[in-house]
Amino acid sequence: MVGTEDAEHFTEELLNIVMDEIDDIIMIHDSEHTLVWLNRAALKAFNVRMEDIMGKKCYKLFGKRACCDDCMVSNVAGGNKAISKRTIPTSNEDYICVSTPIFKNGKLEMVVQHLKKDCGCK
Repeated sequence: MVGTEDAEHFTEELLNIVMDEIDDIIMIHDSEHTLVWLNRAALKAFNVRMEDIMGKKCYKLFGKRACCDDCMVSNVAGGNKAISKRTIPTSNEDYICVSTPIFKNGKLEMVVQHLKKDCGCK
């Protein structure tokens, strides 16, 4: 029989494998913009290693010293997804960024950002 701890570890490992197979960029940061996880596509797009970027602010990936001017964290704090545009500095490619909040006990805990290439479609 599998214990709860084993099941949670398996679920986390499985989720990481699945997320790493996605070609879109997936970034997770806390409410203070501190990065906690990036998928393989994000590491490649930003040309970084996980151990070098963990604990850094998300806006640093975009070559900024402070939050992006159109940062959506304050908007997602209301509980809704937010959509913005981002440019990856290493490639100068534009992406659509969907930010999804994760709350715990009514407080913003994490933000999942899903970036996909902007095809210019409407």
